[in-house]
Amino acid sequence: LQDVTFEVERGEALGIIGQNGAGKSTLLKLLCSVTRPTSGTIESFGTIASILELGTGFHPEFTGRDNAALNATILGLSPSDVKRKLPAILEFSELGTFLDRPVKTYSSGMYMRLAFSVAVNVDPDILVIDEALAVGDGHFQKKCVDRIREFQQNGKTILFCSHAMYHVTTICRRTLWLDHGSVMRYGPTLDVVHEYESFLLQRDRALPASEGEPERERPFSPVRFRDIIVCDSSGSPRDLFERGEDIQFRVRVHSDNPAQPVHVILGVHRSADDLQCFAVGTHSDGIEPLHGRNEYDFTVELQRVPLNRGEYSIIAFVGDENAITVFDRRDVRPAFSISGDRYEIGLMSVDHRWSMEPVAAAVVGR
Repeated sequence: LQDVTFEVERGEALGIIGQNGAGKSTLLKLLCSVTRPTSGTIESFGTIASILELGTGFHPEFTGRDNAALNATILGLSPSDVKRKLPAILEFSELGTFLDRPVKTYSSGMYMRLAFSVAVNVDPDILVIDEALAVGDGHFQKKCVDRIREFQQNGKTILFCSHAMYHVTTICRRTLWLDHGSVMRYGPTLDVVHEYESFLLQRDRALPASEGEPERERPFSPVRFRDIIVCDSSGSPRDLFERGEDIQFRVRVHSDNPAQPVHVILGVHRSADDLQCFAVGTHSDGIEPLHGRNEYDFTVELQRVPLNRGEYSIIAFVGDENAITVFDRRDVRPAFSISGDRYEIGLMSVDHRWSMEPVAAAVVGR
């Protein structure tokens, strides 16, 4: 870790994200005093309970019951408090008869159940969670999230490390993004998560051969693009929109041969990974091709665009009367951005309506 500086207020939930090897677990170990820093200072106020790497703090030969008591003692509970709280700890874990077996026989999900049960039942001021929700079944994950929510309502402080961006955006108000031991971004969770996901998509996508190179001189074409402008519904140039707004693309095409009929196709791609979102074209929409002039202006208005938050590119083609021969292609990367005030799953959000009603209980004959 290098030059990592941040503050967490009492009652705040802080997300910690980053690729494997970024330094997340190292940071949490430092915060929990499992490891000592070689330089710098760490200040914390209040008791800390942690769920770190699976098996941390457990003796493999001890039973689950004995390890629960041992961990509760290490976290600061007196013998009388351990005796009083142990039944609740064991009940929360739902491990049943496995509590009397050595933890070396436990699966990763069982380890997590026991560790989480101890951490949340000793009533700490600060709860540190490292990928605790990555293992275990859906039922217990919900139980864990419900308890985390309860902690938040009670004004407890939470440091939450996870690769599940949905959990991070749901639980945390601010997020710290680490990469190779350094802070890449620290701020509002939605902004940090969006930038982190864009970073991952850009890392994984196969870059075109020309990416990052100076644009090559275009071969001569008798029909070619003059300009492509993104506008709002009033016709004013703009590059930032809210989801659901109308967006206009204004295109100017030049043709050396007025007799040549012209069609255009405009595709929208997600900039981060070049995923094609949709395309519109004059030919596919049944519009007659333009001809008889040297300059043409095309305007298409995309209504209530449902794209989720992100950056988007335009890939434009101008072709002949059959929309087969391509005269020119123009890439605008990125062309516009969609903003949003919450984390959305998927590429776009569609208008929808829910209808729910209880089902009457069936009458079973005897």
